[in-house]
Amino acid sequence: MNKTTTCPLHIGVLVEQRYKAQAQPAMMVAALRARGHQVAVIDPQAEIYEMGNDAWLDGFDVIVGRGRSWAVLCLLSWAEARALPTINRRSAIAAVHNKAEMSVTLAAGKIPTPQTFFSSVEHLASKMNGANYPLILKPIFGDNCRGLRVVHAREEFDQLQWPEPVALAQRYLSGDAYDLKLYGIGDEIWAVRKLSPFHRQRRERTPFSGGRLGDDGQAELLPLSPELEELGRRCGALFGLDLYGVDCIQTPDGLSVIEVNEFPNYTGVPDAGERLADYVVRRAREESEA
Repeated sequence: MNKTTTCPLHIGVLVEQRYKAQAQPAMMVAALRARGHQVAVIDPQAEIYEMGNDAWLDGFDVIVGRGRSWAVLCLLSWAEARALPTINRRSAIAAVHNKAEMSVTLAAGKIPTPQTFFSSVEHLASKMNGANYPLILKPIFGDNCRGLRVVHAREEFDQLQWPEPVALAQRYLSGDAYDLKLYGIGDEIWAVRKLSPFHRQRRERTPFSGGRLGDDGQAELLPLSPELEELGRRCGALFGLDLYGVDCIQTPDGLSVIEVNEFPNYTGVPDAGERLADYVVRRAREESEA
């Protein structure tokens, strides 16, 4: 590659279809193009790819992946086999794609998390006791709150139609009805407070230190404490992620990490598109000089 610091880059952005109209990567792509870089937005389901024919990768300096579909993961693997730098790497996305494996990694890394179980729904129904409820059941490969079910008692399992042979069951920590999001771009971390998707029907406000949540319930940027910064970086490093979000909740016992996701929308992060563009360009330059 060997690009100079002023030469325009050719950047491929692999985008899962459901993310094409979202803030990211659209704002990142716009920022990169405004700086004179050539950006190709690639929908992996819109073309036919012949195995062994690498022509679709010709000329790219870096490939950025937004999504976790099998098509995105396949093409990231292909790019890495051609020794192209990728953001995030396929292995890092896969490490958080499977929620059960992600939970194993968080526990092994001593990250504070809610009590979590993995089993068939039938076994969970028979073994959970009153102290374990309420539970959130999560599909192993679910995301964006899709497929989540809150179970408050044993009897609710009888009415549950779970589509998968196993489930991840996590103690439902209600906190104060707000979620804390830690967003990472490389070594930079931001903390954002958002109304939980499980409490959006509740519009009452609770005071918090460091700002005021707007009446429309939009995300609010919070001061970044050393504790939050360290936790964000630990979670990113644990999975090898460059672009990531950490879903947390504040409980009476302290901060608890619910899960980690790759390449979020960075809602509430100022100039997120510009910051993402900075990081992509910097990484591509570093890879060129390596």
